[in-house]
Amino acid sequence: MDPLSRHPHFPPPPGPLRGERTVNPRRRLAPLHPAPHLVPFPSPLPQSLTRSEPNWTGTHALSVHVLPAAFPRAGTSPGGVPEVPAPDAFKNKAERVKWMGELSERMVWEKGQSDGPFPDAGARIRVEEKGLWSVVLRIRRKEGKKESGRKGVTLVATHPIGFHKETWEPLFKHLIQLTESDSSAIRIEEIWSLEAFNHGDAALINGPYLPRLPDRSDYGRDLANFLLHHLPDSVDTLEKDLPFHLPRLASATSSTHVKSGFADRTLVALGHSLGGDATAVCGISYPKLFSALILMETTLFPPSRNSPKRRTTIILGTMGRRSWWDSREEAKKALLKSPLFQAFDPAVFDAYIEHGMYLDGKTGKVHLKCPPTAEASEYTESRTMNEGWELLPTLDDSVELRWVMGGTDEASNLVGGPAIARLTVWRRPTNVSNVRIPGGGHLIVQEKPREVAEDIALFLSRKYGSNGEEKKIQSKM
Repeated sequence: MDPLSRHPHFPPPPGPLRGERTVNPRRRLAPLHPAPHLVPFPSPLPQSLTRSEPNWTGTHALSVHVLPAAFPRAGTSPGGVPEVPAPDAFKNKAERVKWMGELSERMVWEKGQSDGPFPDAGARIRVEEKGLWSVVLRIRRKEGKKESGRKGVTLVATHPIGFHKETWEPLFKHLIQLTESDSSAIRIEEIWSLEAFNHGDAALINGPYLPRLPDRSDYGRDLANFLLHHLPDSVDTLEKDLPFHLPRLASATSSTHVKSGFADRTLVALGHSLGGDATAVCGISYPKLFSALILMETTLFPPSRNSPKRRTTIILGTMGRRSWWDSREEAKKALLKSPLFQAFDPAVFDAYIEHGMYLDGKTGKVHLKCPPTAEASEYTESRTMNEGWELLPTLDDSVELRWVMGGTDEASNLVGGPAIARLTVWRRPTNVSNVRIPGGGHLIVQEKPREVAEDIALFLSRKYGSNGEEKKIQSKM
């Protein structure tokens, strides 16, 4: 039993543990440099990028911002992300499945060549010369001045494959409600939700420039790039609106962030699935930035659990997804026939319909912002997941680690089952704890936003507040 939440948890695994072969991991994320050129914005800009809600809650305001993504990025084959033709472009279903199978095999092979030291010339691996864009959602406390006796916290969040920065919003609202009570010793000063470059609004503005082969480590580098080079000190941001295009900080400020972290921010990272992998590798490379990492259902796993067959199955299933409808209402009805979406909290599902799709002015159809082939391309690699798993013990002990896992045994299917998940959460055995959210699957943030928010509030209260406040939150659970 987890002593903090009083929910089930993974106990430490019994020893001795089976050894795993090394994958000779990249010990640090690749260096970050300013891009000499950036891909042009589409014209007009997507309307969703202009979103601004000064009264998102009674205490917090919301806005959307852009910044250059990490540069350079991992090597990729040319050609961009291909589109799967409509079913009526094929003679029959078998022909369509064959086409997708050949494409997935080609992309997996290309990714393997990209990850190797001497790629085959036929893969034509190259590093793109133009920089891409990142999009970030900012939620700030309107009453920004420091309150005596209360600890201000900055959160930064990253999301799973196939989702978007807004998927966290219902959880954020629950968390803010819990920490804004008069008795709370915690105040959420700012929340930043960073979108993966090929998802959500970022996919719309990077558009035709999306690389064919993403690398999960680059999402970790996007996080590092934002924190090191574009997140200002809190004294410069509290109670203030920020420009749409976040400027690059002075190099001296960025160097200080690397060496000493933030002078007046207590930064806690929330990472879920793909975002958890990215957060983990970022924390390993830049531990001074973080006070704590809260990792939720990461897909880090040992190389012995690599399964090309399972990977191909996931890629084909993702590629074959429907990606457009006549209206959002039609999309909502169609998606609610799936057990995946039926398990979602209603507010999260509504956010997916509202923010995970866009209206194509040319066709009049509603499309997913993240194309299915772009989503599928994320499954072509296992390198970063294996590297992150191997390097977890090297995460600096000063960074507290909290694992929030799904309570069902099926939650860990992507990494090989609950036995592997149990090994993973204890890979870094010091300054660590974990909880299994009852009834939660792999997509716990989407299925159980209130319960996950309660656990985060408990963790923050125990770490930064008082024991009495922790007990008050426990009484509400």
